[in-house]
Amino acid sequence: MRKIALILMCIGFFPAYQPENGTPGSPVNLSHALHLVDSLSINDEQLYFMYIYADAPDYQPVMATDEGISCVDDVGRFLEVLETEICRYGKTELLPVALGMTRFLLYMSRTDGLWYNFIFDDGSINESYITSAADFQWWAIRGLRGLTAAHLIFRKFPVDADLSRAVSERLHSMDPRLAEILAAYPGRVNTPLGLRPGWLVKNAPDMNSELLLVLTRLHGQGDFDYREEIVKIADGLLEYQYRDSSGAVDGMYFCWQGTWHNWGNNHSTALLKTYQITRDEKYLQSVRRWADKFVPYLIGNNFPWEITIEPGPVLQQTPYPQIAYGMHSVYSGLLLLAEITANSAYRRNAEQVFGWFKGANSAGRSMYDPQTGRCFDGIDSGGKVNLNSGAESTIECLLAIQKRGSF
Repeated sequence: MRKIALILMCIGFFPAYQPENGTPGSPVNLSHALHLVDSLSINDEQLYFMYIYADAPDYQPVMATDEGISCVDDVGRFLEVLETEICRYGKTELLPVALGMTRFLLYMSRTDGLWYNFIFDDGSINESYITSAADFQWWAIRGLRGLTAAHLIFRKFPVDADLSRAVSERLHSMDPRLAEILAAYPGRVNTPLGLRPGWLVKNAPDMNSELLLVLTRLHGQGDFDYREEIVKIADGLLEYQYRDSSGAVDGMYFCWQGTWHNWGNNHSTALLKTYQITRDEKYLQSVRRWADKFVPYLIGNNFPWEITIEPGPVLQQTPYPQIAYGMHSVYSGLLLLAEITANSAYRRNAEQVFGWFKGANSAGRSMYDPQTGRCFDGIDSGGKVNLNSGAESTIECLLAIQKRGSF
């Protein structure tokens, strides 16, 4: 395995790219993220990956024996960070990393649309762990997020035609999976909430919100046309919005059955991306309700980890932990809503949410260090900061900072 610092020192074969006039410099420090990047030679190809965990105080990578050294979940999302750095800020020196991570995702996926998640240090795939078996769910969707980012990078920088073609083909391998799942439309299934849409992947709204992020980004790029799929999945998400005008959490989107949780609640961003494609006001109004009713509750209750609605209705709330993945999900939706509506109140609330990263949190401590690029792994019960800094926390924080344009 070769550390990324040595790899970057050898770069010189990609032409320099100048961002558009007026484009400011990147707002993020990639030092810690790149510290977690390494590579393996598999089948005569150099695959780049990210170590999953890095613990305080030295922040060296920590191995997870049951899982592996790296996962599609993290590599897929880090490619989105790289896409912004390369395409917006002209950091073409990162292209070899993007190429290597793209090869990693292709290696971890199959031509039938199924994906594995974890890889061991000898380059073998963990095919048996419960969150790594070949499937079309969370890790597949995050892998597709990464391949989508790679597709957009290669459209702007066509540095490897064969790899670009392989990415396009692998993205299209999800099409039969989507067709199979959406064949259930407009059928219904019984859930703890009553009858709900039966055409969502694994009947999991949170998972489908991330799938919608993939489809809305790909739609209209080259030969990708997902308008019908986007509308059906978005309509399914609408039916998982809690509506009780007198309730404390009116406008909340359920993530799984009768529960909202802090991580992966990307419904707001996904529905707004759908609105931008379809211009159908029902998606915008749904997110407005979320922002007007539910977000103030989140802010006023110190960003809880989980909220469950039980029969009655009775609201059960779990306050901790708080993690970057959850804060970025809420911030992303609010910021996009503010941009679409030009509503200053939404922008102010978005800033309050982003303030969690800057120290406006129960621990009273900044969660991101601009000098090192580390983001702490979260805040635990009692306001105690988890000082570890693994891949997911780092990536989600960097994504949030990139969207804001500054820290």
